[in-house]
Amino acid sequence: MVQFVEARRVGGDGVVNALRMTRTEWEQLQRTYSVGELVMPCCPSPAIPKLSPNGHPFFAHASGACSSSEESQWHQAAKILVRSALEDLGCTASMEEPGSGDRGRWQADVWAERGSVKLAVEIQRSYQSLRDYRDRQERYRAAGVLGLWLLRSDRYHTLCKSMGKERLRTEFGGKFPPEGHFSPCLADVPVARLELEPDPTITGAGFFSASVPQLLDAVLTGRFRCIDGLWCIDNLDSMRQALKDSRDRAAAEREAKRRR
Repeated sequence: MVQFVEARRVGGDGVVNALRMTRTEWEQLQRTYSVGELVMPCCPSPAIPKLSPNGHPFFAHASGACSSSEESQWHQAAKILVRSALEDLGCTASMEEPGSGDRGRWQADVWAERGSVKLAVEIQRSYQSLRDYRDRQERYRAAGVLGLWLLRSDRYHTLCKSMGKERLRTEFGGKFPPEGHFSPCLADVPVARLELEPDPTITGAGFFSASVPQLLDAVLTGRFRCIDGLWCIDNLDSMRQALKDSRDRAAAEREAKRRR
């Protein structure tokens, strides 16, 4: 079930955004809401205000069915979420914003401006080659625009494989380093994985994790960086600690099994 943070009022008189409401306001909406007052952004289906198991508010289709494909629903929901989060961070933000520069034209899934900073967020749900990612990223770079790619899990894994092969070929001479592994990310493709269910979450290679606002604020302030083949916020300390904790838990589980 794709979760939307926004629904349209019937009659075209505005929207209701879950991120703009307090918990009390949301619970009041749930108590007083009549089916048909709000419709989904992706289709005319009635929107139902709900809470996720972790207490995050969202809108769902009344019938669970939608004329749009699941991929289209995910893309629309992700764009609305990112646009809303950027607005909360003080940006002027819009969706499907066209633009152009010396390297060509584009249409950003989500466009944001805050002061002198311009940001284009591309939300990718379908396959494209590493060359396509780099070509679009170069258009933004040449125009003085920050670029960020947020990918569904399957697309993120595919891109990481392509980036890893590129690093292996260009940085390691086609041979694995002595330690037997290396991090897959490229410094010229700022990327993270976006999960919408059960709650919106940002993750990435090397145990990187953040909330959507945390990531976007880091990008806007230049704190989302590629270090040693890993995209992370500020530094690798928290990711390395998470990796250590994971390995310690695995070792403890193995030892517990051995003693049984």
